[in-house]
Amino acid sequence: MCAWAALAKDGDVEWSRQRRVLVIAVPAMGTLIADPLLGLVDTAVVGRLGAAELGALGLAVAVFTTLSWVFNFLVFGTTSTVARAVGASRMDIAARRVSHAIQVAVVLGVIVGGLLLVFAPLIIRSLGAVDALIEPASTYLSIRAIGVPLLLLGYVGHGAFRGVADTKTPLFIVIGANLINAVLTVTFVFGFGFGIAGAAWGTVLAELFVVVAFAVRWRRTGLVVTGHGRPGKQELLALLFVSRDLFLRTGALLTGLLIVTVAAARIDADTAAAHHILYQLFLLIAFTLDGLGIAGQTLVGRALGAGDEAEARRLAREFLWWGVGTGVVVGVVLLAGMAAIPRVLTDDQSVIAMARTAWIFVAVMQPLNGAVFSLEGIMMGAEDFRFLRNWTLLAAISAALTSAVVVWGGFGVLGLWVAMEVLMLLRFVPTWLRLRGDKWLTFGVAS
Repeated sequence: MCAWAALAKDGDVEWSRQRRVLVIAVPAMGTLIADPLLGLVDTAVVGRLGAAELGALGLAVAVFTTLSWVFNFLVFGTTSTVARAVGASRMDIAARRVSHAIQVAVVLGVIVGGLLLVFAPLIIRSLGAVDALIEPASTYLSIRAIGVPLLLLGYVGHGAFRGVADTKTPLFIVIGANLINAVLTVTFVFGFGFGIAGAAWGTVLAELFVVVAFAVRWRRTGLVVTGHGRPGKQELLALLFVSRDLFLRTGALLTGLLIVTVAAARIDADTAAAHHILYQLFLLIAFTLDGLGIAGQTLVGRALGAGDEAEARRLAREFLWWGVGTGVVVGVVLLAGMAAIPRVLTDDQSVIAMARTAWIFVAVMQPLNGAVFSLEGIMMGAEDFRFLRNWTLLAAISAALTSAVVVWGGFGVLGLWVAMEVLMLLRFVPTWLRLRGDKWLTFGVAS
């Protein structure tokens, strides 16, 4: 009886652990889907305006994503800091760090948004896109620039709620944002005839809703972010070092993705449009799978904050297998939807045919992608940011070189997605090897 009781108890503990993962990861997946869903709504609507508009949207979104995601250290850094502080029962430290992150978000948002607003046409032209894409892409990018401060404040909100293991509140907020975006985009584009500009304005107003909603629901975090003043020198330096590594890591990753998109734009409008369809699906899937990364970052961060390295190791192994398994499921769904999904996003038959040339390859690589997102979440929970920075830089350089070969050799959409997966593979291998050692368990360890 004692043995059976022990087994039953172990089973209850294991289920409790699995449930804890799901309670954080499932709402996080829904929340992360929001951003690419905003993009898919824009894609589905603008796709009805023509191949040039759709290709322009793809290029503009890639540029904006690259510029804005570079600053998502506000998400990752806030999540890790808050999770570790909560694990150590130091809510005062967590609140102070969030207060400082809000101030940084406002300053950076105004500066970056202003520069993007002024230089959007120059940026688009400098990328060498064909003439048909320049004007609509510049229009979309200029309008989205207005919402950059809102976007960065939203990043801090997401990071704070994730750090306290509340992923349900952000989920409800982004559901509301997506509904607002869908209604406004359709109304502005088709009802008012604003064209691609209408899609941009719908997204900006949805970002405004996110910031207001986070402010209204802030009490749920338990963090009091007023009265902390401006960050001091040491606090700014600490934020600077974390920001530097995450800035360079994310900047390298997104530059690699942008280079692949720019390579598509340099071929022709149909190739750019086909690549954009696959890229939007890639973002949707990436954010879905990254829900496991968020859960891993939160739980591993808490375990290490409490000094429990054994629990951190166990969680790391568990999240790796969750990532691979979820990737398998997503790949099967993509294969099953090969005939139907592209038609939802465009009615241009040549674009659909081009997208399908890489479809099977993209589906088969999803287990690798799932493993990457889980592993990087674990390393972020351990605040092993420098390691992620170094290897992501190398991966981005490799993807850029592969893209150049694709354009030179005329390998088309499939070649572009081989370059994308080179980027993913060079993020997976070193991180998996890192997980097998001990360095990632030490707070603040240098790579």
